[in-house]
Amino acid sequence: MSVIYHKKNDMPLELDMDEIYLSYVGYANREETNQPTAFHSHDHHLELQYISQGKGVISIEGRLYHVVAGDLMVYNKGAIHDECASPDEGMWFYNCGLRGLRLDGLPADHLLSDQISPVLHTGELAQDISHIFSVMYHQMERDGKAGNAISQYLLCSLLTMVMFQLPHVPKEPQNKRDQMLNQVKDYMDHHYIEELTVEKLSTLAHMSMSSFAHQFKKRSGFSPVQYIIRLRVGKAQQLLFSTDDSITDISMQVGFDNLSYFNNQFKKFTGMSPQNYRKLKIGKEQFKKIQKTCDL
Repeated sequence: MSVIYHKKNDMPLELDMDEIYLSYVGYANREETNQPTAFHSHDHHLELQYISQGKGVISIEGRLYHVVAGDLMVYNKGAIHDECASPDEGMWFYNCGLRGLRLDGLPADHLLSDQISPVLHTGELAQDISHIFSVMYHQMERDGKAGNAISQYLLCSLLTMVMFQLPHVPKEPQNKRDQMLNQVKDYMDHHYIEELTVEKLSTLAHMSMSSFAHQFKKRSGFSPVQYIIRLRVGKAQQLLFSTDDSITDISMQVGFDNLSYFNNQFKKFTGMSPQNYRKLKIGKEQFKKIQKTCDL
């Protein structure tokens, strides 16, 4: 038997967990990650996502990252992102949402600065981090005071490991063109419900239409039009399972004037109608309640 003794640290690393609240813990298997999720952001919390198996490509704030098992993504509040599992190997992941985090020099619910890569390689800590996510998930399933308390303590351990034990790698520097394109992408992220033409966007980027379209797709993986549609569909996905709003109202809220066009674009991307997507995500019983509300 080997024993490792605790060594008291004169300057312990502490987080004010009284202010930090664990909102949810989730797990997605290969079947679930094969269902596309459009660009979306979390406007009220920070999210951590851990790839437990497989691999894929993740877009975060307009940059593409190839991720594999053992990678952990940090989505600061408001960060636009989406994930695409490898069609050959698939992808499994845990995720958790938290709010109330406040670190010196960073906005609320930001864990990493904008200069640090949001993809962290866990290396030799992969097994520990995977176990923490797994236990948090199963404890939250118990839906009791003890389970919630245990999950909260585990969250503190997870945050401490992410902040102080995982390597933080600076993002690759951007040239002047990258900076300009990123500014235009930010404009699209905040004005996606408006009518945004490639002509208008290329003018903002001080580039020709063809050059802008080419450079934007090279960096984001999508044409400007595809990017806007994915933003709209992503917001619609959130509204479908987080509100009781009718599908007609949701289509208007995300920038689609034509309900039929919205339904076609939604199905083209997700493989199912908005109605079936809502039913899948919230369950049949809750779906029936929402249908009755919408019919009133």
